Amino acid sequence: NPETLVVLGVCTHLGCVPINKAGDYNGWFCPCHGSHYDTSGRIRKEGAGAAHSAWRYLPPYSLIEEEKLLIG
Repeated sequence: NPETLVVLGVCTHLGCVPINKAGDYNGWFCPCHGSHYDTSGRIRKEGAGAAHSAWRYLPPYSLIEEEKLLIG
């Protein structure tokens, strides 16, 4: 569904929990290594040490009903 955006609040580097409404783009900021994410969850500025790979951390998911998404 192109009108739906699901953002999983886990840093793509080491799995830390980013802080909401923070960082240089008012999206999320990861306190572990300093990565900045925009409001759509895209990495805008990488933090210290890691080459990020969002696809590596994309969990399995399926749409089980019109308004229900199963993650994991």
